[in-house]
Amino acid sequence: MGTRNARASTTLVTSHASEAVSDMLRRLGKRLVVGTPLGIGKPNALLNALYQRAVEDPTISLDIITALSLNPPRGASDLEERVLRPIRKRVWGDYPRLDYLDALEAQSLPPNVRVVEFYVKSGARLHNPVGQQNYISSNYTHVARDMLSRGVNLLLQAVSLREDEGRRRLSLSSNPDVTLQIVPMLKDVEWPWLAVAQINREMPWFGNDAEVAEADFDIVLDAPELDHSPFAVPHAPISAIDYAIGVRASALVRDGGTLQVGIGNLGDAACQGLRLRESDNVTYRKLLAALQPGPLVEPLGGVDRFGKGLYVASELISNPLFALFEDGIVRRRVYEDATLQRLVNDGADPDHLPPDLYDRLWAMGALDKRLSSAYIEWLQDVGLARTGLVGSGPQLRLPDAHVVDNALDDPEVRAALNRSAIGEGLRHGASMHGAFFIGPADFYRRLQMLDEPRRALIGMTSVAEVNRIFTHYELERLQRQAARFINIAMKVTLLGAAVSDQLKDGQVISGVGGQYNFVSMAHQLEDGRSILLLRSTHGEGKTAESNIVWEYAHATIPRHLRDIVITEYGAADLRGKTDRECIEALIAIADSRFQEQLADAARKAGKLPADYRVPDSARNNTPQAITAAVQSFIDGGALPKLPFGSDLKDQEIDLIATLGRLKSAGASWGGRLRLLGALLAPALPDREDLVFALDHLDLARPAGLRERFMARLVRAAYAMR
Repeated sequence: MGTRNARASTTLVTSHASEAVSDMLRRLGKRLVVGTPLGIGKPNALLNALYQRAVEDPTISLDIITALSLNPPRGASDLEERVLRPIRKRVWGDYPRLDYLDALEAQSLPPNVRVVEFYVKSGARLHNPVGQQNYISSNYTHVARDMLSRGVNLLLQAVSLREDEGRRRLSLSSNPDVTLQIVPMLKDVEWPWLAVAQINREMPWFGNDAEVAEADFDIVLDAPELDHSPFAVPHAPISAIDYAIGVRASALVRDGGTLQVGIGNLGDAACQGLRLRESDNVTYRKLLAALQPGPLVEPLGGVDRFGKGLYVASELISNPLFALFEDGIVRRRVYEDATLQRLVNDGADPDHLPPDLYDRLWAMGALDKRLSSAYIEWLQDVGLARTGLVGSGPQLRLPDAHVVDNALDDPEVRAALNRSAIGEGLRHGASMHGAFFIGPADFYRRLQMLDEPRRALIGMTSVAEVNRIFTHYELERLQRQAARFINIAMKVTLLGAAVSDQLKDGQVISGVGGQYNFVSMAHQLEDGRSILLLRSTHGEGKTAESNIVWEYAHATIPRHLRDIVITEYGAADLRGKTDRECIEALIAIADSRFQEQLADAARKAGKLPADYRVPDSARNNTPQAITAAVQSFIDGGALPKLPFGSDLKDQEIDLIATLGRLKSAGASWGGRLRLLGALLAPALPDREDLVFALDHLDLARPAGLRERFMARLVRAAYAMR
């Protein structure tokens, strides 16, 4: 990685966070602009020590530029806290809270500390003026540039450690994303800067681009007592509606292609659809038939099992994507050389090289007339040539001891090479490239347990490598065949613009992240497609709203980049379509409760003819119809509610869902009346689920009026099920 930039020639290794902070301040002064990774790549102990020093010393100016800061949740009420307390202890027991995040959420940051974020946990900064005012709307690939423009002078990163025969090997682990991109940029700045690492032995170790030297850091905090489990993100149950959307998307993925999937239930549902397509193809086809998938499957995707497998190029390596790797669906390998990639794309089996290999390489223009010693070494390193091939000036000595002229334009020489010099198979391939990973605790355990050959197939690398293709356009175009970039949107306008990051009043929900990057790539690659997944509605009953709208105050993805949009009711191909065709396609996959008002808005704007009518085939777009089509597959086990497991117990998930009914009951008069009736009704008998709930909440033996009322409220919630 390389970070010296005229600073100390040796790395300070310390076991004390306070000493590390003191050294940072001594060398940089009291104006600190910190860049630190999103998600689980943060060095919590270092950040907490630095933040507390700034709290104690108001002359320190501290900016923290980051994203997706994570702390175990706390309840907003006594009842919520009772739900979360046992879960927090079990799931996040040794995870150290980020002090600056607690202060940010309480809106109590000191005036000398500012937290600047480019992506946040969904909804985490709603109605938080400090958080809203200090949000940067930035493409993921632009984050390093934007950090640099703000004068970043301190990089803080969690790293994993491997000790091989006494040699310490460090890895950027989960988050090489921005660090690998910004360090070369920092080498050209005029101001002093430092790179600081905290070792966390609980972080999974990865090599390839993620491996860095200890000397790359100016300070390394190494205190085994500070090691902790990475932050676990439990999966949530997947609904019938979400499955309908995800399964439709899975049928647009082409065998032998490239896959990227965004985070959340809809992405999880798409991955489970791919698993079902591979593991139980008969059931998968029945499910698709029940959903009536439409005309896009045959030209863009498929329903067969995966003969070639998939390659993943996704900023996020999620637990579901890793499960596809474990299942053998993600197995297509790519190579960091255009010659090798063309060879494979043309049909060569990387494990069993073709018998006419050197003729193919010659035809591709990959061989000079004479092989140099350096080129022979490269051929051997990548597995194209056996180790016995030796170049000696005008002659070549073959592995079978024969000597031939070093003249590759001679067919006889190439034939001799084909007979005795072909390597045993290509090396250094990768089946997954990602810039960060995050997921449940079991995901991290499985990553830790990977054997070395499988670990080598996962390339954790810079976000600049994963989220764009113009860095090495020719190579990445060859690698990313039939790319399907699957992401999630909150709203889509009838003219094809997508909204994914903020509300109409400007309140940030999450952030742009890499969504624009992937949509843009889909339009740059000849056979790439962007697929945006969208729940057709938001809310229930009288509060339901359409997520397909006529217009919106802003857009994350502009309408000129419109492509494929999928709701539970179907897939709309918007690429190259006129405005009228786009509107008609989106109305056809909108909820029927809102189709007429959408059509009216388009008619009034002159974008639909006055005599337009919603087609009969789309008039039964109802949640009931979709649930009926999918429910039997859920009941039969093909579509589990938690296909990738969860850190939460089933009873805890059930408890959270049941108590959630209390909130929804308060949203309407009818709900409040039902709740009142349940409160006044005779108490339920102590059945198993209720007994668990009361024990979990420490309300089995309520003390005092308040606890007795809460226990009664819990009984009412279970009575309303």
